[in-house]
Amino acid sequence: MKTTQTIIYGIRDTLSWPVLKTALMTGVPLAIVWFGIAYLLWQPTVAFTGMFISWVPFSILKANGAFLIGGFVWFAAVLITYALIVSFGNVLIFRHVSAKSYNLFSIFLLLLIALGWTLFAFLNWDMVYGEVAKVLAWFPFQTLEAGVAMMLAALIYYNLFIVTLAIVVLMMRKSFLRHLQERDYPNAVMVKKEEHVPFLPVAFRDAVIFFVLLVLFFPLLFVPFFNILVQVLLWAWLIKESYFLGAASLYATKAQIDALRTHQLVLWTIAATASLLNLIPVINIFAPFFALIMYFHWVMMHKDAVTVPAS
Repeated sequence: MKTTQTIIYGIRDTLSWPVLKTALMTGVPLAIVWFGIAYLLWQPTVAFTGMFISWVPFSILKANGAFLIGGFVWFAAVLITYALIVSFGNVLIFRHVSAKSYNLFSIFLLLLIALGWTLFAFLNWDMVYGEVAKVLAWFPFQTLEAGVAMMLAALIYYNLFIVTLAIVVLMMRKSFLRHLQERDYPNAVMVKKEEHVPFLPVAFRDAVIFFVLLVLFFPLLFVPFFNILVQVLLWAWLIKESYFLGAASLYATKAQIDALRTHQLVLWTIAATASLLNLIPVINIFAPFFALIMYFHWVMMHKDAVTVPAS
């Protein structure tokens, strides 16, 4: 069961105006709420992350602090570049891009800028790492420790935002998936409510496990590049089961769901593909919608083709 068509459908539907509008109306207010909570609890959170950082040897902290700070510089470079292009090219952009397509253009522009700076950092990593490491060498241990502690505190709130957004989107899945079903699968019939496979308990269970694993894998956050892999896999774990069940429970029977669940490679591929969007701020708002839509299309395309064991 190839997932290429599923990913294409996911991109198409995620970039449609109804989904873009829903994502912005959901993600932006939630981001503001978590920003406010982070502002109020910032000092206790930094003290908490600083306690963990104190266990890390200075040589490791300095070496991988360069990687963490380099990631912050990358984030700033992406946003500044986007702001400069929009500011100086605003007239040209509006001349060639319609108001209806502006949101789609902005997303593609952000993705292109993020890809460009990522390639630059990858191709010139020795230079970037060396320059940041030189700067870190000027700081005493306490200052560097505080800087990395603040970045890890920001990572905690970033993950809290991603987890809560994932659960909120899962709870409101029915409205926009019903629209996709009526458009692409008009003959599909919804499963009776009493036959729905529960998914919210799975979502809350996986959210708890996600944060437990995040704490257990804390030392790996200081291993360059491997920390990105660990974070993406944890995000994929967070949504894999609950999002599959959330999409499948509307139109697939329990027997069909059990048969589809055996295709773990596909389920992990969809979850990991969507989770990559979480690496890009702002674009991450669309990640849960992208995941849910991909699972929905995959289920709808394959639920009637799977072999259901005889009862």
